[in-house]
Amino acid sequence: MKKISLIIIAIVILSAILVFFSFSAAKQEEFINTVKINDKEIKVEIAKTNLEQYWGLSGRKNICPDCGMLFVSGNKRERNFVMRDMMFPLDIVWIDNEKIIKIDRDLQPESSSNLTSYESGKPVDYVLEVNAGFCANNNIKIGDKIWINY
Repeated sequence: MKKISLIIIAIVILSAILVFFSFSAAKQEEFINTVKINDKEIKVEIAKTNLEQYWGLSGRKNICPDCGMLFVSGNKRERNFVMRDMMFPLDIVWIDNEKIIKIDRDLQPESSSNLTSYESGKPVDYVLEVNAGFCANNNIKIGDKIWINY
């Protein structure tokens, strides 16, 4: 009986280790897509589903300096974002027809109450979130062309 219990415990531990490494590998692979603005390449994680888009980068401590999250919607529409449960500031880049139409800069984290809504103002195809200061540091501006590879 003791031997069976040890075997079951070993199987549970091995299963947990496999799940952990599978999740870690998946998280690392999320940044294999790229966006290019001017000559600056950005590794992006794609947020396609409603749940992925709702959470975005919330709850993460940071992302790498040249990383971001690209929000992909199946239809062009006006979008609005909040800084719900963010742990670091962001720049939000609003994109229509592969061109930047608006940039909201240096948006600070907010708690879950009294959230500021940031809006595209026009229908957009994509929204890109990057670290605050990224656009200024890389001379990214309204009207710049964007190449999306995902």
